[in-house]
Amino acid sequence: MTRYCATIQYDGTDFLGFQFQPKGRTVQGEIEATLKRVTQSEIRIDGAGRTDAGVHATGQVIAFSVEWRHSLADLQRALNATLPQDIIISCLKIVTDDFHPRFDALSRCYCYTIDNQFWPSVLQQRYAYHVKDKLDMVAMQSAARFLVGTHDFASFGKPTQGTSTIRQVMETDWKTDWKTDGNLLFFYIRANAFLYRMVRKIVGTLIQVGLGHLKVQDIQTILEAKDLKCSASLVPACGLCLVEVVYPE
Repeated sequence: MTRYCATIQYDGTDFLGFQFQPKGRTVQGEIEATLKRVTQSEIRIDGAGRTDAGVHATGQVIAFSVEWRHSLADLQRALNATLPQDIIISCLKIVTDDFHPRFDALSRCYCYTIDNQFWPSVLQQRYAYHVKDKLDMVAMQSAARFLVGTHDFASFGKPTQGTSTIRQVMETDWKTDWKTDGNLLFFYIRANAFLYRMVRKIVGTLIQVGLGHLKVQDIQTILEAKDLKCSASLVPACGLCLVEVVYPE
């Protein structure tokens, strides 16, 4: 048995999420079904994160073990030829037998995209959240800095496992795309781990700052409250994308 690590991309629009479910289409379910067709073996994959329904990925990482007598390139070609069009394996490599994409990860980075113009972009509707009122990105950038560090993020999410809501956020950043006249806004956040729906709650709250409904300093107050009711409503899943998982070299 050889242990493989794959970086995968997927359009999450038509999935119920990453994790396998008995009924409904999932990323894990599609990949495991493809592995069975290609290798003639029942294989369970491990993922770096369990993205929700509608969430996309360009840097999700999975791992699986299988007997494969052909080359690494042949396996990647066979899998990509068999996978549905909304999933692709962009990188495949051999790793040690004890590698686990979730437990070995040092950090994960998500990007949330906002289409900030009066009329929505038709081509961005699957991948961005439309906000028609002009957002103050300078204010949102300043507010996001309060999130950097090790904090109790109970105001922004619930733990997927266990009870701890303490997470370490290493980096936050707002960027624009000059090609779209600044209409597309990108919020990047990197952390050692995330709470359930944490990024979408954070973005929803930062948008309220950008609209002038909250002050920059209010983010610190909300963070210190440790109360989920203090943050803003969730933004839609369509704008969220898992872009990178970092591991020790």
